[in-house]
Amino acid sequence: MLERLDEPVPRLAEDAIAALLREQYGVDGPLRRLAGERDLNHAVGGDYVLKVQNATDGEDVIEMSSLAIAELVRRDPELPIAHIVPTRTGALWHPVTDAAGRTCFARLFTFLRGHHPGPDELDERGLYRWARVVARVGRGLRGFFHPAARYEIAWDIARAPAQRDGIETVPEGGREVVAAVLDRFETHVAPVLGGLRAQVVHNDMGRANVLVDDAGAVSGIIDFGDMTHTALVCDLAVAMADVLNGRADALDAAPAMIAGYRSITPLEHDEAAVLADLVAARLAITAVIMSKHVRADDVDVLDERDGAVDLLRTIDAFGFARFAEEIAAQAHGAAPVWRRRGDAELRRSRDRTFGPQTLSYDEPLHVVRGEGAYLIGADGRRYLDAYNNVPVVGHCHPEVVRATSAQMATLNTNTRYLNEAGVELAERLIASAPPGLDRVLFVNSGSEANDLALRIARQATGRRGALVTRFAYHGITAATFELSPESWQHASAPPDVALLDPPGGAHAELPHPSHPDVAAAVVALGGAGLAVTVVDGSFISDGMRGPAHGWIRRTATATHAHGGLYLADEVQAGFGRTGDALWSVAAADVAPDFITLGKPMGNGFPVAAVLTRSDLADPFIEATDYFSTFGGNTVAAAAGLAVLHVIETDGLVERARARGARLRTRLEELACRTPALGEVRCWGLMAGVDVLDDAGRPDAAGARRIVNALRQRGVLIGQTGPRGDVLKIRPPLIVTTEQLDLLVVELGAVLPS
Repeated sequence: MLERLDEPVPRLAEDAIAALLREQYGVDGPLRRLAGERDLNHAVGGDYVLKVQNATDGEDVIEMSSLAIAELVRRDPELPIAHIVPTRTGALWHPVTDAAGRTCFARLFTFLRGHHPGPDELDERGLYRWARVVARVGRGLRGFFHPAARYEIAWDIARAPAQRDGIETVPEGGREVVAAVLDRFETHVAPVLGGLRAQVVHNDMGRANVLVDDAGAVSGIIDFGDMTHTALVCDLAVAMADVLNGRADALDAAPAMIAGYRSITPLEHDEAAVLADLVAARLAITAVIMSKHVRADDVDVLDERDGAVDLLRTIDAFGFARFAEEIAAQAHGAAPVWRRRGDAELRRSRDRTFGPQTLSYDEPLHVVRGEGAYLIGADGRRYLDAYNNVPVVGHCHPEVVRATSAQMATLNTNTRYLNEAGVELAERLIASAPPGLDRVLFVNSGSEANDLALRIARQATGRRGALVTRFAYHGITAATFELSPESWQHASAPPDVALLDPPGGAHAELPHPSHPDVAAAVVALGGAGLAVTVVDGSFISDGMRGPAHGWIRRTATATHAHGGLYLADEVQAGFGRTGDALWSVAAADVAPDFITLGKPMGNGFPVAAVLTRSDLADPFIEATDYFSTFGGNTVAAAAGLAVLHVIETDGLVERARARGARLRTRLEELACRTPALGEVRCWGLMAGVDVLDDAGRPDAAGARRIVNALRQRGVLIGQTGPRGDVLKIRPPLIVTTEQLDLLVVELGAVLPS
């Protein structure tokens, strides 16, 4: 394979070249020799370039690149690609015999103006635009194939392990890092490479084969000599390795190229996972091939080889595993973090810009990436996330990432146009809801959903009063703040709000006096009257008091008897978390007037909704001309559909029930062995565990110590309840039994002996 690179450049005298141009193309003009590693290239005046291919390139390879160029010109006419000028007879290439008697093939191209950029010439915008062109070329070649695309080429990253026999030619000091890269390739890349998207790619859009204008925009793609059929992501890896080679700021410059490529072709999860290793492998290939074929007077080759080794050393110093994590995060759209600030500096900057907003742990956790049930810290450590309710199907779920990325690259607009995605999502939600709910109003957050439902209820009933449980949380808007006694802390209830005791009875020593039943609470509302009762069926902020089906049935019945409407806030308990239905209210056999959805609906993308009846929604829409500009946009709808699809196809409701039962059993076993834990309340994959002091009293300080100790051991949970004495455990629905067992083991390890 590598001997293809040893064949000398074709040898043709200028008079022979001039004769070829006149006879075959009818072209005449001054000749100027151009650079070429393997081919003989001449500018012909200012209009053409004659390329005599290396003798090792057979006619089938010439045909492949010629047809590929024609395909690109047809599919993307604005790509700056040199057109092939046919001979007088219409042929796209012409055979010639060089001075050494070798048969070579000549092609005449239109001349493209520009220059090859220096290593540090391109700014962030130039790198972004370069990578966009790489993606456009890949897109233009999608579906194109030619039998010659399977020929063996040394520069194909997929064949990186073949370079092992040349490691000894690399200058001392670079051999070890090259060997380490090839080891990582065989461990992390080779087993999955065959499963990635594959097609014919350009495979060589580095600085030597691309021209730019004075503004740094790509003005010409001049060489298709390394085309091959391989993993699509290799095209980006090649461009990154070759363009960043020789740059002092290579790591800082990488995100711009990734972002540029993603703006045209979103990367799939498995592609993102191996991109860093593919970049490193291309650099290793460059180091070996350039070392084997370097000449003492070939400054450009020496610079490219040494630049590749230096960049590999930089990555090695940064840490290959950390480099891979960072590149994967950026490939998913995360902000670049090469210039990462220390935690103390970042905390100061956060406080200066965010204000005194609470962080989750005494020692703040600096996270840079999420994957499945894990968050990954800035130090590369993985933390089992049993706290965050938003990624219901796991952080960065591949199907949700694919759906949102593809939709973002296609169309993102509001719901005042006809589009399938939003309508289908609404239909799916209605089909999943209790009977009678036939309208879906999209918004952006659970707070907005509860706010909107409250407005509809007040218009429909002509009353203003609302009932909520003693320590509930329902949002951050002006209206939903009033429905969130957790946020008032010890302040008095607003005039139009009265409080209900959650399941478990009254606790006079707790903040916010409340009423044991709806009738008493309605009396407390006075002249406001009852418009709506708002209930989080899991009672998370009240200390995780679910399931409480009887309490919910009685409360809903009493609400209706007093002329009010019942709102089931499913932001916490919905999307299968309880393990017995998609919506927790369905398990209570209650027909609510509203269901509100939020956080988990898009698995991290902002999307929420109100499900209600047409007799409530339609008069409100007509009276207010209701519309949410961004609510239910096409990308949000794609996210929502992907989440529902994952829950259904992976059987996550059933898994939540089974794994939640296991979690409950393990937690109860642990509680039986220690006086530090009290009652365990678990409903699907949502658990609350009381923490007690030595006297058996609620212990908020002890709960905080446990939460922070678990964070130090790589497990994330929270605390809740009016006193803050309840451990809050909410892993994603994709959590494994092994991960749940780990959670319980680590919890046991941090409890007082």
